[in-house]
Order: sequence, then C-alpha cells, then structure tokens
Amino acid sequence: MDTSKFSRYAGSRAFWFLFGTSIGAMGLSSGIHNGLIGETLCGIGLVLLGIQGLLRPVVLSRAGKMSKEEMTREVSIGSDVLHGALSLAMAAALVVGIILKYVVKV
Repeated sequence: MDTSKFSRYAGSRAFWFLFGTSIGAMGLSSGIHNGLIGETLCGIGLVLLGIQGLLRPVVLSRAGKMSKEEMTREVSIGSDVLHGALSLAMAAALVVGIILKYVVKV
C-alpha cells in the first residue's frame, strides 16, 4: 500500500476519518452496552466509513475540474479490491443495521 499519498488532502482525510470513527465508536459502544444488534451494526458501518474516508477522501473542490477516474487515482490509497470490499461491507452493515434498528427494533 502506497502511503506517500497521505499528505495529499490531509484535511479531508482527517475530517472523514474522525467523523466516521467518532460517530461509529459512539454507536458501537452504545449498541454493545445496551445489547442492540442494529445499533452495533450501524456503528461498525460508520467506522468503516471513516476508514474509507481516510483511504479515499471526498474532495469537493476539484471534483468539477477532473474526471472521476483521474481524481480517484490521484488521491486513493490501496487497491480497487480493498475499496470495493470496504464499500460493500460498509453498505451491508449500515443497511442491515438500519433495518434492525428501526424496522425490527432489535
């Protein structure tokens, strides 16, 4: 994994990492403490969002000037397989967690 790109868009990387992991950690600890499966899965999904934001940040200032593929290559750390797996795991945890939390209320 090429870590030389961490200095590029460090502010955006830090924001998304702190945002996802802090909110996710609160949901994860609350879910584990109260025995709520849905809240725990939502917390896991948000922690994965923070990790995804660290490895491939959302950079809005340059989005209109470059193609999506060029932008992704410029800022992304890790392989496409890693990002795909993180995205699928994050989406699955959030969707199942939201369904369990609000529909089934578990």
